[in-house]
Amino acid sequence: MNKCTGHSEGAADRKARWGGMFENPLASIAVRALLDGGRVGGLGRALAPFAFDTVLEVGCGVGECAALFKQRYFGLDNSVRSVTYAAGQHPRHAFLAGDAAGLPFRDKAFDASMLIDTSHHLPDDVLRGVLREMRRVSRRYLVVSDPVRRPGQSRFSRFFYGLDRGACFRTAAQTEAIFKTTPGLDIVHTASFRTLPGMYYHTAFVLKTV
Repeated sequence: MNKCTGHSEGAADRKARWGGMFENPLASIAVRALLDGGRVGGLGRALAPFAFDTVLEVGCGVGECAALFKQRYFGLDNSVRSVTYAAGQHPRHAFLAGDAAGLPFRDKAFDASMLIDTSHHLPDDVLRGVLREMRRVSRRYLVVSDPVRRPGQSRFSRFFYGLDRGACFRTAAQTEAIFKTTPGLDIVHTASFRTLPGMYYHTAFVLKTV
């Protein structure tokens, strides 16, 4: 079974890869800074046309994106270690451990929900389920941003994508196809940006709930 088109979630989200060393928050931050530098700033520029009252980030990791928001921000991740670290770094915001497939929030609890640099850890069917949950808890918007495969991608870039703990990198068109087969979502904004030193190319989608 293809690990991204089937249901084999464990094969797509390889948290134990590299001895699980990137479950250490400091190791994760250091490697991102070296290989995917400026990704939070790039996301901030992509979201500049929008204003959100309350935000939920699903798969928040160590909470780096919390720095983009002065308003009420909530981060959820399935790593207790990550959210504990995030809470210590961003005491103004709230973080909790939980499952993206069953978000512990009431319907329309947030103005927007975000899935940042996480969708490549999720097979297609699992991603659709997470999107349905995000839509359930969102009044207006969903934001999905991730590195994407692209025509002309260098061999060096493809090599580093292959080293990642997530095994489901998609093209922007493949990601759009998933949105179009998930009811109640309409793409209203797309922005792409490259991070330093140039191996990762991100595409951010803003979707309106309908």
